[in-house]
Amino acid sequence: MFRLFRRDREKGAALVEFAVVLPLFITLIFGTMEAGWLFAQQVELRNATREGARLAVVDYSDASGIITETCARADLSGNGANVVITLNGSDTSFDPVSPASVTVAMTKNYQSLTGLLDFAFGSVTMASSAEMRTERPLVNLTAGGSGTCS
Repeated sequence: MFRLFRRDREKGAALVEFAVVLPLFITLIFGTMEAGWLFAQQVELRNATREGARLAVVDYSDASGIITETCARADLSGNGANVVITLNGSDTSFDPVSPASVTVAMTKNYQSLTGLLDFAFGSVTMASSAEMRTERPLVNLTAGGSGTCS
């Protein structure tokens, strides 16, 4: 007879335990998703920056063309990114002893995937820069520049 009363008192225990564990589990799942999304955007930003630097040193185009192409190579993280191209050294003649170099830098605020954890991930600024030395005199890229991806 005591067993019958004991079962009645523990009927809601599983529901209470579920209600306590569910928010923690959801936070863990969405935190993992947001961290993966942040990592994917950072990797893509880094690759786009490297590609932009490579385009600059092979004299692909002028600064605006390189910025446009760099933004096009950042599909996930390109929207709203700031791109800065800087020429280091003399770019009019190629000097194999001390060659000029080009630096491409990109910065961007993190875009959340779900929006549920913006209090933790919302203010993250991602940045990447790549510097490569010129392999020949630059004809098209005569000055640095900056722009924002749209």
